[in-house]
Amino acid sequence: MKFGFKQRYLPLLVLAGSLTVGAIAPSSAEEAPKWVPGEQYPRELLKNFPCHDYDLPCGKMTSPPVERVEFKGPLKGDAERGEKIATNLRWGNCIACHALPKHEGGSIGPSLKGYAHREMPLDYTYQRLWDVRFYNPNAFMPVYGPNKVLTDQDIQDVMAFLYTK
Repeated sequence: MKFGFKQRYLPLLVLAGSLTVGAIAPSSAEEAPKWVPGEQYPRELLKNFPCHDYDLPCGKMTSPPVERVEFKGPLKGDAERGEKIATNLRWGNCIACHALPKHEGGSIGPSLKGYAHREMPLDYTYQRLWDVRFYNPNAFMPVYGPNKVLTDQDIQDVMAFLYTK
């Protein structure tokens, strides 16, 4: 008995289709909602990040006041540690917005490749890393110093990395 195309391949196509449908089927009612990149974050998930829910007291916290700081040199940073801080998602994460020396990165912020050759004053760089709002109140860059995200030593390490030629 000779099988035609349909008889030979139809069962495989049906099986493949059912596997595919099962893999992309919508979540069941018991599953927690999931965020899809590019879409609005589900309100039910905001309880996992209470300070992102503007209805809760912590979501109404004001930013710390702008801090003007002066760098008290000389620069005593560890460039290797600074590179780790600048490229680590859960630490400085500079790479999310900036291209860095030896690293491709984001393009939202200015490229920091070749930063050492620009010969920017240490005080200027320290201030921008500590609290960028002193120079640009509408900057999207995190406020590392006043929010205690990075310490003085962390910032000096990042600076040592940026100033390495």
